[in-house]
Amino acid sequence: MKLFSLILTTVLMASNAFAADAAAPSTNGGLMKDFDTLGGNDVLLDKARELNPDQRISIVQDRIVKRRNRVEIAPEIASTLGGDPYNRTSGFALNGYFHINPHWALGAKYEYNINSIRPEGQALIDQALEERDRALVPDIDYPKSQALALVNFFPLYGKLNVFDLGVTHFDVYAVAGGGSVALRSGSTGTWTAGGGVGFWFSQHLSTRVEVRYQTYDAQKLSGAKEKMNLTVAGVQVGYLL
Repeated sequence: MKLFSLILTTVLMASNAFAADAAAPSTNGGLMKDFDTLGGNDVLLDKARELNPDQRISIVQDRIVKRRNRVEIAPEIASTLGGDPYNRTSGFALNGYFHINPHWALGAKYEYNINSIRPEGQALIDQALEERDRALVPDIDYPKSQALALVNFFPLYGKLNVFDLGVTHFDVYAVAGGGSVALRSGSTGTWTAGGGVGFWFSQHLSTRVEVRYQTYDAQKLSGAKEKMNLTVAGVQVGYLL
């Protein structure tokens, strides 16, 4: 009996002590509070509540501009780098594109070229006039116009928030093609490849910034051929029909 009374007294004292410990406040808020807050995540929760997210959020999941079986007309201003060191070439072009789907488009370009003598070439011409030596005049076979068939591939697509005024869609694309260029000496074949970025502002309006490599063989007066390696930079403003 005495042993049973001693065990019962010990159990009752231990129960009372555990209850008192659970009811007493602690610096950590108690054991049950730690479980409720997952060991201190209440601090992270308070920090998250202090964040002030933007009130205006623009989210666009799909392409707004539909480019399936659509035709686009795009005038262009182009400038040529490289090529003949004595000649400067720029051009005005008209592009037409048929968008098969958002990733592929077939195009055609007609470009009218404007040529001018660079300062180095003009210096040689002035020297030739002064010395009356035609051999000093630079032998330039400049482009007059060209017609190209193009293929455009749009593998990358993204969206930009422009000063919170709206969402602008853009494509990073590759372009390749070939055709014919009309030179001073006659017509010859040419091919080109490059890439650019296209910005789509509405269902109809677009702008492209494009850089291409282009090459063709120029015919010199001496009969020799010289391969022209050109870098063509252009800006286009397109309208989707």
